[in-house]
Amino acid sequence: MSLSYSHSDKSTVSNLSKRQLLAINGFRRVTRYRRCRVCGKPDWCGYRADEQISICMRISDGSNGTSRNGGHIYHHGRLSLPGSIGLDRKPTTLPIKIAPIEIRNAAYNELIRRSPALKYRSQLVDGPNGLLSRGLEELELLNYGALPPTKEERASLANALNKFVTVTFPQYAIRKTHAGIFGVPGFWQDGPTAVQLWKPRDYNMPLLVIPYRDELGRIQACQLQLQPDDIPTNKKKYRWLASPLESCGVSSGTPIHFTFKPATLPPGQTVVITEGALKADALVSLRPKAHVVAMSGVSCSHAEIIAAVRPYNVLIAFDADYKTNPAVTRQLARLIAVRERDVAAHHIKTSTRIVTWVGCKGIDDAVRANICLKTMTILQWISALEERLLRETWTAFGQFQYSPTPSIKAWVRNKSIF
Repeated sequence: MSLSYSHSDKSTVSNLSKRQLLAINGFRRVTRYRRCRVCGKPDWCGYRADEQISICMRISDGSNGTSRNGGHIYHHGRLSLPGSIGLDRKPTTLPIKIAPIEIRNAAYNELIRRSPALKYRSQLVDGPNGLLSRGLEELELLNYGALPPTKEERASLANALNKFVTVTFPQYAIRKTHAGIFGVPGFWQDGPTAVQLWKPRDYNMPLLVIPYRDELGRIQACQLQLQPDDIPTNKKKYRWLASPLESCGVSSGTPIHFTFKPATLPPGQTVVITEGALKADALVSLRPKAHVVAMSGVSCSHAEIIAAVRPYNVLIAFDADYKTNPAVTRQLARLIAVRERDVAAHHIKTSTRIVTWVGCKGIDDAVRANICLKTMTILQWISALEERLLRETWTAFGQFQYSPTPSIKAWVRNKSIF
């Protein structure tokens, strides 16, 4: 299911007819007119001509496997399209567009108000894995919500939130031929009229709702944290609260999370980049003077992160598993390369350093345990990598067209491993 073709083939492909182009594995590339059904983006991803399979290059949660080009395969099932699918046939219904940020922010805030994490204190707040164990203060717990474990309870919550959106934003809801809440990631149509929230199944435990806030503090999307008893083998505990594969559902995309408002932080200050909104929030709770932005995963939203931190000095604080996991090392190297290229392109005099520590996985864990944090220059970080990880780093630098400083090049040459 590869969507790729060689550079030498591009001129040939550009001259093919629509019918011939579709014959190449039966797949199309997404465009701004037909976005990815999983991540909602107009580039990188692809889909099969009959609309039954998507190849998403960004989101892996809930996928059915991996394609040869590294994309994540999603089977949508057979769509209700009349007759055979022609080359120029349009779907019978237009796709649902993601709701404006004002709608999403209001709906998610109301969700958290109606169903706070504190409602399930013993499962989500107290105990060794609860919110308090992350270092959050009691008042900060009000920032997090919870999804009930049963489908019926979530449906009741979904209906209440649908009424809230319809009453609060009547001009938005009146334009829709379906429920006013549709367009907010996580909500979808279950049957002719019913509104549902999240997956059509029951869980053993409630799910923690973690907001991802934009540069103005508005909730643009949410992630869910599944509890241990509900995590399938080899699956991740964090999922986007989104419903792109369900009727009238939409993707949340992979937005970044701000713990501060950039408009109030002067250029030249220092910003920390880390993984996950909950980790970022916990770090700020432990170190209130820190300014942190978070990506949802090490491979996500690099361009958005780089644009957000452009005027600032940067401390990259990925989890410590980059020291042993080549895939994480590669993504860290990629982020460094893109950041340094951006600094050079904009002629900015800012620094990029890497935060390291010993004994804990995440920076919030290290701070909570009073472990010493050290910062490294790019050269110092490279110098500390073992050979196989250094090779991954050098390959990533080449792929993303980053030309290291003469001192880094000299050090690598002296290693004599390339």
